[in-house]
Amino acid sequence: MRKFTFISLIAVLFMVSCSKELPNVGRVKQVEMGFSLAPAEFGAIVTRAGIAVNENSVVNLWILQFNGTDDASKLVRSEYKATVGNLADLQIVLNQGLGQRIIFIANTFDSALFNEANAPLNTFTYLQFKQKTFSISDESGMFTGGITKYMRMYGSYEGNVPNKNSSVLLYRIGARINLTYTSEDVSSIPDATRLRVTSVQLRDVPKTSSFISNPFNSTLLTPDNVLNYPVTAGSKTGISGEAYTIGDYAGNVSYYIPENIRGVSASVGSQQQKPAYAPEKSTWIEIKGEGVNSDGRVNESATFKLYLGNNLTSDYNINANTQYNITLKFKGVSLTDARLEVVRISDIETFQEVVIVW
Repeated sequence: MRKFTFISLIAVLFMVSCSKELPNVGRVKQVEMGFSLAPAEFGAIVTRAGIAVNENSVVNLWILQFNGTDDASKLVRSEYKATVGNLADLQIVLNQGLGQRIIFIANTFDSALFNEANAPLNTFTYLQFKQKTFSISDESGMFTGGITKYMRMYGSYEGNVPNKNSSVLLYRIGARINLTYTSEDVSSIPDATRLRVTSVQLRDVPKTSSFISNPFNSTLLTPDNVLNYPVTAGSKTGISGEAYTIGDYAGNVSYYIPENIRGVSASVGSQQQKPAYAPEKSTWIEIKGEGVNSDGRVNESATFKLYLGNNLTSDYNINANTQYNITLKFKGVSLTDARLEVVRISDIETFQEVVIVW
């Protein structure tokens, strides 16, 4: 029996009802508004070792104002706050206007990301913002900061400026995968083979991520390029600062990954069929191991494919600001399970070199 759960969690950015008009600058009227940031918890995961990612903090902030809500809207104001200070009393200056879009990007640690050179005022469009990405060469690309790691966050407000009693949702840019597995003792079952795990690897992870985070996104998008995270084995502390253990018959590991929306396949009737219908560049977990007989002999070399998504069967979407908690329980090695690629040791041709000494 296999258990799979996922939790989508959000952070909330509340706009308080305080505003103040400032002296006119040219023809643009500016208003000072007060905001209160209140990020919610991303998950109830307890740090096991090392310096884990600080998932809940906002330490720096980009504020971008577009003069409309469509793709052609122009950036009319931008500000980078290197320190945020009191999240409950954040004061910012915006241009007064109707139908504006205000974007908040937290924890970039990059004061040049949307400066005049990279996002010139009255020229840089909302479409260009949507197309802006950051690269991921390995899992460390999901984090910012130095010794203490942070997650980028995104929030957006659409409406009039000023506007009282408005709220904005602030989402983390990226998802978290938590895998726990056990391989049950099957020695009491005649001719049964127990899976002994040797390694775990996250595969086909998108190499770029946008700065937009929407945990409810369902727009299909094939990544231009994907990468495989390094093979995980043994017991160490990973890049995220979380400890992992890949044991023979029990283990756990966590990964942070970008969004990957690969769609839903109505052809999948069971979890066992999921690998057969997986769209190209869907993200999956590869678990490698050996089939061990009750007498200790290794009978098979086995590779288990677990495709991720928002359900056990048809869904291949990995959404941002979502935590996927996966519990696997292996009950032997089945040669008929489509998720398993099994090579019988007895079927492998071997060659023994003979050395003749004269």
